[in-house]
Amino acid sequence: MLKSALYSILAIIIVSIILFFAKETTEAKSPQVADLTNFSALLKPSDADEDELVGVYFMPSWNTSPDPAVDRDSFWSCLTGQVDCSSLQNPGIWGPKGRIYNSKYSYEGPYLDRKPIKELKGFYKRDDPEVIKKQLEYMKSYGIDFFAYNWFYGRHYYYHLDYGPQSKMYYPKGWQTDKNRSGRVAVPGMVEWGDQLKVMLEVNASLPKEKQMKWALNWCDDSNERWMLWLKVGAPEEIAREANYEGEKPDKELYLKVHEKITQLWIDEYFSRGDYLKEKDGRPLVYFYFPQDAESRAAYYDLKLKDLLDLSQQTAKKAGLPGIKFIAVTAGPMLENERVYGLPNFWKPNNPQKPWEGGTYLKKQLLQEYVPRLKSMGFEGMTGYVYHNFMNKDNKSFEDMRETYKGHWNMWSEKFKNDPDFEYQVPTAMGWDMRPAGGTWPQPSGIPSEPQKDRVHSDKNSFTAMLKDAQQTSKKYRSSNGNTVMICCWNEYLEGNYIEPTEGHGFDYLEAIQSVFGN
Repeated sequence: MLKSALYSILAIIIVSIILFFAKETTEAKSPQVADLTNFSALLKPSDADEDELVGVYFMPSWNTSPDPAVDRDSFWSCLTGQVDCSSLQNPGIWGPKGRIYNSKYSYEGPYLDRKPIKELKGFYKRDDPEVIKKQLEYMKSYGIDFFAYNWFYGRHYYYHLDYGPQSKMYYPKGWQTDKNRSGRVAVPGMVEWGDQLKVMLEVNASLPKEKQMKWALNWCDDSNERWMLWLKVGAPEEIAREANYEGEKPDKELYLKVHEKITQLWIDEYFSRGDYLKEKDGRPLVYFYFPQDAESRAAYYDLKLKDLLDLSQQTAKKAGLPGIKFIAVTAGPMLENERVYGLPNFWKPNNPQKPWEGGTYLKKQLLQEYVPRLKSMGFEGMTGYVYHNFMNKDNKSFEDMRETYKGHWNMWSEKFKNDPDFEYQVPTAMGWDMRPAGGTWPQPSGIPSEPQKDRVHSDKNSFTAMLKDAQQTSKKYRSSNGNTVMICCWNEYLEGNYIEPTEGHGFDYLEAIQSVFGN
């Protein structure tokens, strides 16, 4: 902003001088005007001088208590101890005994340095309007332009619009319901962990327009557990307990209809808002976390991911929007000996007659094989959430992380620098430390496979250095990369990726952002 102001002042001075001398002779007027035009072109700031658009991912927490009268926050219960931490007890990732601690891998908590500052009420209630107002104010005042909310959706939920507690749940206007079953919806699906977003948007709308935050969705369609619950719709045991009725089954037709419902929800509830992040042409942006998971499951129905994104585009245009801009959020292994952990694009059930009992993800690709396919799927750009490695370089310290990120920045910026229709939004992160959730990475044995990748810790100086490097990369490739820099994350407390002010680091990370990107 200061640079632009100086340009303007300098231009005014030069114009005044030239106009003064131009009065001496009309013959000299034309060349002087031409000179003025050329000089003004030199003074005009280049695209590389434009301010960056800074985004940060926001992760919701949720109640893990089986008792609805007890609120056991998924974050705070793991930072304050291990007994009530559902992440440590999840048999789906740690095996039947949950996370096992022993003399070799001992419990190292609690992690009280991650407690938010007193201005945020410490271990706050996630939907407290006063806390949320503070969070939005901090984002805005320290130079963050928008937040990308990690958004989760359960396709399998049926509900009844004529039943009191469920009557206010979203359902597209005019869509079919069964009046004989209390308005049971014909097309299932509901937002999960959306209470926090609802209050965030209410608080944001109450702020003066100049103080409101822009925001976007980061659709996290990555849960295998949700996929199994979807496939279980209409299973004999579900019909026996009347969770489902005859005719309700997760076939291709219903799968597509649920996707249309998801998009219509975005349109009705989010895209119509003035604070939603949109392109200059009016298209809302949607970030899509780990698209390989959605692609693999769509393939089960002989669908391509592009079929789903095209359906979203058609639904948006039918509603009067110019379309949607989808940005893929990707990461993955890059070495042949790690292909087993690669990015799949096909899911096959172990038992075709009972697909809800599990399956296998196949056709796995390395990241550098997968990324070139993104544009053909319907994406117009990509970014990252957390990069854990680059080729044979792993993150075992923040110094390592800075190097791996530079590797990705250079590779993808160079790859897309001549493609005006696909942008690479430069991602950054403040670290990684998954110990509160059990460690990196969860295994059915109950022991993490790579605990040496935890404790990837930055400080104010090293994080500032990463942001400056990201800014330079963004400017260097501005014509193709656009001007967005993404930061992970506002509050990934269980993964050690949180810039929200805490008792441990105070405002260090927000001050780093402000020092590099300003207001």
